[in-house]
Amino acid sequence: MRKEILLLIGDVAIAALVILGMLGYDNVLPQKHVAAKPMAGAAVVRQEAGPSQQAGSVSTETDELIQTKVKLDGTDWHEKFADRFTDAVVVTDTSYTSPNVSIRWTHGQYDSAIFDTTFGGEQKTYGTKISYFLADIYVGDITCIQTGFADDMYGVGYAEKLSDMSERMQSVVAVNGDSYNNNRHQDNGTIIRNGTIYRAQNTDMETCVLNWDGSMDIYQPGELDTQQLIEKGAYQSWIFGPSLLDENGKAKSTFLTWDYIRKSHPRTAIGYYEPGHYCLLVVDGRQSNSRGMFLDEMAALFESLGCKAAYNLDGGRCSFMTKANQVINHPYKPEHEVPDGIFVGEGWH
Repeated sequence: MRKEILLLIGDVAIAALVILGMLGYDNVLPQKHVAAKPMAGAAVVRQEAGPSQQAGSVSTETDELIQTKVKLDGTDWHEKFADRFTDAVVVTDTSYTSPNVSIRWTHGQYDSAIFDTTFGGEQKTYGTKISYFLADIYVGDITCIQTGFADDMYGVGYAEKLSDMSERMQSVVAVNGDSYNNNRHQDNGTIIRNGTIYRAQNTDMETCVLNWDGSMDIYQPGELDTQQLIEKGAYQSWIFGPSLLDENGKAKSTFLTWDYIRKSHPRTAIGYYEPGHYCLLVVDGRQSNSRGMFLDEMAALFESLGCKAAYNLDGGRCSFMTKANQVINHPYKPEHEVPDGIFVGEGWH
């Protein structure tokens, strides 16, 4: 009997090692990689007299990666938001302004008076306080908002500190992205970054799309059509979710996501007001001075800000915001590497 038990334990151990090896190969070792492509249509954006000009539609295919059509907004954001920009770069502790970018940081803190009693109350120990960092952003043209992959590579197993990516991207403000290589979303969904389509697969989650003209769309599962995204001019897409506001900009009370995401967590999200005006939010969590936010709390915050759309990105231990190349929020663990990020800077000027 003892021998049989030892053999059984040995078989289980071998099976566990095999499974761990497979998981490590599929999710940790760098593979299935594609070098990130230069921004699609950048030449068109640079050659135009300004974002007030309607750019010609551009569609090219490079190394089997299709680029979307560049369709810019007909409104000159520099003129529309002229009171937000400055003739020279001006930097303070809470703001950055230039001829092309205006960013103002806010640190909010409050006591929600609500404990997280979900999942047996395992998170009650973090209390009821909430702390968040908000970046209010105006841009002169859409290229001031860019995305980047860790190590400048699209694929499985690539990771880099957001602060290092921020320095490489020369960003003014940045947040982590959606962890695009997360395998929870059926076939991993559609990934468009800086106008290049890296993946066009099915998903059972909502997809957020920022278009070249600065507008933002939220697509429900089954609504995405790759050719329509190309024709409309999709510029960035993110697959994590859920969306937080309804079509009238009101906070949702039900969310398309899985149960774990419904707990209070550190959060990262993007908000949309109108073409040229956005915000980025990072919520600290899992600590006594900030338990994190529930989805309905974050939705209520975006409604109070006046956003028309808002979308939850990857959170938890991946929630970071940088100012230049320094992390400015207070994560519950030291900064670690993430797969991708959203970066706001001077664009192609």
